[in-house]
Amino acid sequence: MSMNGTLRRQAIHAAKTGNWAEAATLNKQILEQHPEDTSAFNRLGIAYVQLGEINKAKKAFKEALKLDQTNIIAKKHLDKLENNQELAAPSFAPLHFIEEPGKTKTVDLHRLANKQTLEKLAVGKSCELKQKNRYISVEVDGMYIGALPEDISFRLGKLIANGNRYSCTVRSANGKSCSVYIKEMFSHPKNKGVQSFPGNKNAIAQLQDIDESYLIHDDIPMEIVDTDRDIERSLDDMGTDDIEE
Repeated sequence: MSMNGTLRRQAIHAAKTGNWAEAATLNKQILEQHPEDTSAFNRLGIAYVQLGEINKAKKAFKEALKLDQTNIIAKKHLDKLENNQELAAPSFAPLHFIEEPGKTKTVDLHRLANKQTLEKLAVGKSCELKQKNRYISVEVDGMYIGALPEDISFRLGKLIANGNRYSCTVRSANGKSCSVYIKEMFSHPKNKGVQSFPGNKNAIAQLQDIDESYLIHDDIPMEIVDTDRDIERSLDDMGTDDIEE
């Protein structure tokens, strides 16, 4: 693989994992070698938005349009920025929710917050999971938006108590419903053999519900995970006390 190809993959990976400072650096390195790369300008613009560097983001998208006036991706992003100048950073968070069997799950929240709160949520916004007595609440910037269903709360509560760590992101939201995308970021040895989200062990990761207006030119590659050899243990085998009722 060429050096440019390696940098491109690294830049896409950095964006996919939300490491926006690294994504900006890598795309700038690509542009130093290939100043005509419109895709790199698009990725750079999105990284700058996430870093709150709105003027730099606009400049990056404008550079892409100078090279290609028909570049739909750059035009859509630039239009959004120009029409929302009061916003510190319009949400261009990764909308490529990669389904990885056993490690990720899209969950519809229960005990929802009020309509006004839900309508303000931006897709891609990071959430915080907080353990309560009978469920796990979900918060965005310290604001309660809903709770995980009790069965998922119970399972994740035990896994978290044993050391697992998870990321949570708003996947969809309107005034009547809200779903979040939860991903296992670290599995503690105490939880060996226990899947966070049991399901079809032969499933292949897929890209779902992609909003075309936010797509980067270069698709983020799918991840394929082989879980055929996983041995699923019961939660009762984990040796932790039950979550407080």
